[in-house]
Amino acid sequence: MKHIYITLFLIIPGLLYSQSKEIDSLIQKLNRPNDTVKIEMLIEIYKKYENGKIADGKKFLDQAYLLTEELNNDKWEAHVFLNYGKYYNIIGEFEKSLQFLNKAKEYYISHNYNTSLATTLNNMGVTHEKMGNYNDAMESYIECLTIYDTLNDSLNIAKTYLNLGLLYFRQEDYKKCGEYYNKSLELRIKLDDKVGMALVYNNLGILNYYLEDYDNVSNYFEMAYKTYKEMGYRRQEAMALANLAEILNIIGQKDKSLKYYFEALKIEQELENKNEQISTLLLISDVYLSRNDYENALKYTNEGLILAKQTQAKLELSDSYLSLYLINKELNNYPEALNYFEQHKLYQDSLFSETKTKQIAELQTKYETKKKEQQISNLENEKIINELKIKRQRYFSITLLTGFLSIFFFLLILFKQNNRIRFANRLLSYQKKQITDSIEYASRIQSAVLPPAEFISGIIPEHFILYKPRDIVSGDFYWISQKEGKTIVAAVDCTGHGVPGAFMSMLGFAFLNEIVNKDLELKPNIILNHLRDYIKESLHQTGRENETKDGMDIALCVIDHQTNILQFSGAYNSLLLYRNNEIITLKADRMPIGIHLLEKKSFTNHEIPIKKGDNIYIFSDGYIDQFGGKDGRKFKINPFKQLLLSIQDSTMSEQKKVLEKKYYEWKGNYEQIDDVLIVGVHL
Repeated sequence: MKHIYITLFLIIPGLLYSQSKEIDSLIQKLNRPNDTVKIEMLIEIYKKYENGKIADGKKFLDQAYLLTEELNNDKWEAHVFLNYGKYYNIIGEFEKSLQFLNKAKEYYISHNYNTSLATTLNNMGVTHEKMGNYNDAMESYIECLTIYDTLNDSLNIAKTYLNLGLLYFRQEDYKKCGEYYNKSLELRIKLDDKVGMALVYNNLGILNYYLEDYDNVSNYFEMAYKTYKEMGYRRQEAMALANLAEILNIIGQKDKSLKYYFEALKIEQELENKNEQISTLLLISDVYLSRNDYENALKYTNEGLILAKQTQAKLELSDSYLSLYLINKELNNYPEALNYFEQHKLYQDSLFSETKTKQIAELQTKYETKKKEQQISNLENEKIINELKIKRQRYFSITLLTGFLSIFFFLLILFKQNNRIRFANRLLSYQKKQITDSIEYASRIQSAVLPPAEFISGIIPEHFILYKPRDIVSGDFYWISQKEGKTIVAAVDCTGHGVPGAFMSMLGFAFLNEIVNKDLELKPNIILNHLRDYIKESLHQTGRENETKDGMDIALCVIDHQTNILQFSGAYNSLLLYRNNEIITLKADRMPIGIHLLEKKSFTNHEIPIKKGDNIYIFSDGYIDQFGGKDGRKFKINPFKQLLLSIQDSTMSEQKKVLEKKYYEWKGNYEQIDDVLIVGVHL
């Protein structure tokens, strides 16, 4: 069970952090008349506590609220409500948080205060995310991002990108998550926002953790922790400590892991942050459970459950009951374990059903409103009808004549419009046929460029290629060549699909031919390095803001039939090798062929001896990202690996049939979302 802290950024307008001297200095200045300046000072004092012991700062927010009531100042009352919303979010009382944020939102909308409205929407997104209302969170983030774009507010755009990245993380769309995290980091580097960079580094560490790429995880967390500690950000310091503890737990340093967890818990208790305490208590319990120390595991899980019941945070309640289920299962207390598992499922299911319930309620409300409106309309219509009956005899002749004339002119107009529509439809049909014919011709050109089946069979007798474009033309392509007694095979996924993807694929195909035919050392990473340079130069990519980020993901291997050595290099797309029912994964670098903020100087070159009977597979993400099944979720990489494992005794042609059949069974009535490409080679 993976536990790790994930950070959403609460947007705080004009946020300042300081030491206690600054607080004392501001308090001394409060001896002044009751006016809006005093309200602003009280809010400013409260903000000093937001990353420390926040409960001690609430009294200043309360004073500010009383003063807005005394002065009858709606504007400053809305500002106080916004800060109450952030306060209750931090301490884990999410329903209260939303109540205050909605009050602030209403005022800002009615008075066109766009900056404050965007701030409020972002904080509402954070609160909805913590409650598990992911659809509402996404809606809030998109709305506030639109406002920030209009205001050209780079800092808050960066913060919103981070929060959007997290929502994609929640949906396990790690590639999209990484894109938004890197967008956020790019803006923060330009703004020299060190604290913001630390925040993104923390979340990038988490992303790599879930991708099981532990090489850089500790470094990311160390950088975040040092920054937070230096600047006195106690809440974030605790978060970074907990993340470091989790990594130590993974690599088996349990004692050191517990030490960091308890340090984090101590800070959270000092700050009275219930939500963070729950997570840390469950993490501590998890470590004790891994040591079979059930007494301490139960102790800390129960402490977490008590706090979760206080905050009514569904995600934490679900996790607490899951932890109790696992502990009681290990203790063979099966009735208790079953009860806790049912509680876990109850809260877990509610996280995903509440949005649907809300939507149904909204539709019901709209229906009832419409029904009442119709009843009123019917009464009004009845009155009108009665009046018309009285007047009908008097005006019958005039009405009849007018009606005939109206019908005549209406039919005349209709006839002319119908002719125009028929002409427009014929024109559209002709234009559509012209476009479709052009695309189909482009498809024939693209197919002609791909290596012919006879050529491939001559180089690799036993192989299959499962190739299913989403549209007429494809952004995926396969490329095979032979040089110096070596076979080079590539599966490439270009940005986009359809016509845009096809343009990129033709570019990639031509570049690969040119690179391999040069007098270069035939190593996959060297080929990819040159391909990246070609793409960046052709698309004029320099790293400037708003320029095209197009490129491609690729898996490329070189098979040396004389030395029986396979070399591999990849951009996002890995290689799978199956040998004696064992799966060997050669991981790709997590950067594309194209411009990238955190690109390495060179792609990694993997080498591995190969044996007769080995099967290798390279592929794009179209198969594993396809939505389908009963729940409409993605197929994913692990089921794909197991599917390949289950067909290792079959021939290559049989494997292709099984993969194709499974794909259509999984997809069902869902639309194909991307081009599909899998290349299998039997050695």
